[in-house]
Amino acid sequence: MVYALTTRITLSTYESFFRIVRQILPLNYNQLTIITDYERGLMNAVRIVFPQTKLQGCWFHFCQSVIRYCKRSMNSLFQLFQTSVEAATVLRMVLALPHLPAESQINCNFTMLDGFQIIVDYVNQQPVIRERLQAFLFGYIQDFWFRQITAENISVFGLEFLKNDINRLLLYKL
Repeated sequence: MVYALTTRITLSTYESFFRIVRQILPLNYNQLTIITDYERGLMNAVRIVFPQTKLQGCWFHFCQSVIRYCKRSMNSLFQLFQTSVEAATVLRMVLALPHLPAESQINCNFTMLDGFQIIVDYVNQQPVIRERLQAFLFGYIQDFWFRQITAENISVFGLEFLKNDINRLLLYKL
């Protein structure tokens, strides 16, 4: 593991740092997986400096970001998740999406997008929460996570290093 404290969180800062890391640590980067949170500058720097590595998003940081969004939202989403069993079910389903594969697999034809569609279908059957969750599901989950970050970077399907994320999430208070 490599850690760094920086005064800036910019693409150029991350690029400079990773170029130094690459010089100091002569590893076989073809077989390396780099796990990051979802900060765009960080992810882009990894792609630039380590193009042959697998970039993997962190499930804990996905969950943390979704929960923070809900707490900060102007339409009091978090309160809805706390008071409505149906809405709480939707939140749990959304947080579980990264456990599905990004694309169909030989042993699993069900993808993250399929899971998202099931969530949408479930919400559409719940008139009490349907309207309040539209912006969350389509404006945030679909537009930000699926279109900008992409399912490939979110999915943790079949990964062995997930135990640390689960332990961290259990310690994280909603």
